[in-house]
Amino acid sequence: MEIIMSYIFSHLVEAIVLWMSMSQMYEHRYKQWVTGIAIMIGHAVMFGVFLTGNIYFITAINNSTYILLIALLFNISKRSAVFWGIILNAMNALSELIMFFTARYIVGIENAGKKDTVDIIFMFCLCNISYFLITQTLVFIKKRSIVFDKGDMSKILLMGSLTTSLIVFMTYYIIGTTWDLHQKETIWMMISSIGLVCSDILILWSNIKIDERNAENERIKIQLEQEKADARYYKLENEKNESLEILRHDMNNHLNTMLDMETNSDLKDYITSIMEQYNIKKRTTFSNNNVLNGLISEYNSKCYIENIEFVVDIRPGTIDDIAATDIVALFGNILSNAYEAAKQCEEINEKYIELVVKRKQETTLIKCVNSCAVPPKIIGGNFISIKKDSDRKHGYGMKSIDKIVDKYHGSHIEQFDENEFTISIMLMI
Repeated sequence: MEIIMSYIFSHLVEAIVLWMSMSQMYEHRYKQWVTGIAIMIGHAVMFGVFLTGNIYFITAINNSTYILLIALLFNISKRSAVFWGIILNAMNALSELIMFFTARYIVGIENAGKKDTVDIIFMFCLCNISYFLITQTLVFIKKRSIVFDKGDMSKILLMGSLTTSLIVFMTYYIIGTTWDLHQKETIWMMISSIGLVCSDILILWSNIKIDERNAENERIKIQLEQEKADARYYKLENEKNESLEILRHDMNNHLNTMLDMETNSDLKDYITSIMEQYNIKKRTTFSNNNVLNGLISEYNSKCYIENIEFVVDIRPGTIDDIAATDIVALFGNILSNAYEAAKQCEEINEKYIELVVKRKQETTLIKCVNSCAVPPKIIGGNFISIKKDSDRKHGYGMKSIDKIVDKYHGSHIEQFDENEFTISIMLMI
């Protein structure tokens, strides 16, 4: 029974190593607890097969199970899933060979891993720590993290902890097999060994969280820089639009005057066609904010090209207290989602976007309604846009909206009815 429990402990640690190592390299398809349970079930199957003792059957099932788990649980290609499934199993077997070879032929312990339960547990701990160390090396190589960031000591500490644990286990094992120890001393050595394995797992978990936090901070930094650049662009775009609006206004007056003066119908038709072709009456001022004017002007042009009816009603004094970068992030994502949805409404008669911004006492109300033929996805109770984002950035638009709404102590609600999507936002400013 003790030996069976030792094998169960070994498989449990291997499952955790698989879960954490793949989590460092690839994004989960499902929630972390779902991924963890699925991996544990997979290892339970592998453990049942292991009890048969057929090495060929065990190898085939282990590789197949790993490939299937990696392909189903992580955002990874089939070819990469096959590669990592086979390489992780190979590294697991290699770590066992290294530890048993070291114990038997270098240290000189002939019956290493065969004496008793304590001996088996020590060898399993040695093999698992070695496997831990090898997988982390593979993770660092995959992430090109072998050159550590300046001031980031987490990876150095992790590798140092794993290496030290390996040395401690080997020392314990040599002492336990060469010295005549009492049962109490042996039990304490076994408990400390298991504790070291658990502490290494916790250190790895902390390292994963640090990597996730750093990646999120870097993404936010890049997004903020992009929003600042967009704000500058839209401000310049609005200044250009103001000049063009003056020109359009004057040209419109001139052409209308010519229409009133000239009685030739052909010339009137020609002047009218010029006004329509060059969109002389195009509106470029939608609010008293230059950045928002530039942003809406861009989507006004896009909607004109796609034959999308675009209605804007922004009341004065509604967005004066919102930062320029927040305006770009909030309205940019709202209009981007609405435009992409309305553009795909080829099968229904109407393609439209309506944006209304009003103020009621200390509250700014934003409402955007757009035609929507394809129902948006709902993940975790949240609406996800139908845009085909790349580079694992799906859903970041709605996350950006959430961030701005939280910043201004507001709330938002989304609703999808038949062929229409509505987002309503309330900001306390």
